[in-house]
Amino acid sequence: MKRLVSGLFVLITFTLQAQNINLEFKPVKGVEYPIFLEVNQSTTLRVPMMGDMVTESDQVLEAVITLEEETEQGYVIEACLTRITLRTSAQGQTKVYDSEGEDVMSLAIRSLMGKPFRMVVSPKGYVLEQLPVPEGMFDAADSTLATQYARRRRGTAMEEIKAIFREATIKSVVESGLTKFPDRALGVPSVWTEEDASEELGALVTMQQRLTAIEGNHAFLTANMVIMSDPNAKKQEGPQRIENISGSGQATATIDTHSGWVVESEGTQSLKGDFVIEQGGMVQAIDMVMEVKTKVSSTERRQ
Repeated sequence: MKRLVSGLFVLITFTLQAQNINLEFKPVKGVEYPIFLEVNQSTTLRVPMMGDMVTESDQVLEAVITLEEETEQGYVIEACLTRITLRTSAQGQTKVYDSEGEDVMSLAIRSLMGKPFRMVVSPKGYVLEQLPVPEGMFDAADSTLATQYARRRRGTAMEEIKAIFREATIKSVVESGLTKFPDRALGVPSVWTEEDASEELGALVTMQQRLTAIEGNHAFLTANMVIMSDPNAKKQEGPQRIENISGSGQATATIDTHSGWVVESEGTQSLKGDFVIEQGGMVQAIDMVMEVKTKVSSTERRQ
């Protein structure tokens, strides 16, 4: 009996150890990590004496992530966008940017598909640094616009294109495939909390993640987040800005345990705040409500 109990103890200990896992982002040279990010957002401004003004936006961004080299800090990766579709509808008007369209703006955006944006990512899923874009990155887009646009309109169009390809956008695409893992082995279940400051929103984001299951080479996670206005955030510049943002969100995700890259995830966020308009020394704050849905999926393929 004593020998049987001892055997059972060893078996139980081995089983518990087998359920512990150290999750990390571990890209492999020569492997492409595609990402498909879809964001649907509804923004409502409650304008006094005018009622609700609703803006609907749909974004689809596709990219391929590859490992360039390993450094002491982490991994230098290249992110190349392969498809962009942005559609915004408000007050009966619709604006569309599509890298597969045939208008001059679409052709200019298409010239940037496949261009490398480089950044350093830690094994625990943090974007540590975004490296400068190569000189002349936007030259082809500018030349395309020059075929149909006069100088002033071309300048405005280039500013819109650069806004689409700003650092925050590229970072969000890469981060949609990453998960911020804790620096410890995880059992099932495990819970960890991350706090981050969002400069774009001027908010503090607290996210609690839970590892709920491990099946084969897949880890299953749930997440709950709380967004609060950051009193120490740098004030946004410009005549229009968002202030006093707050809200909550939920998400589920499936992670590949070998690479640490997302397989698929879905999430929702509900936010509220003030949309501030400053003009001629007058400041008006309008109540704003936002509902955001995100969907991420990926596969891996060898070059």
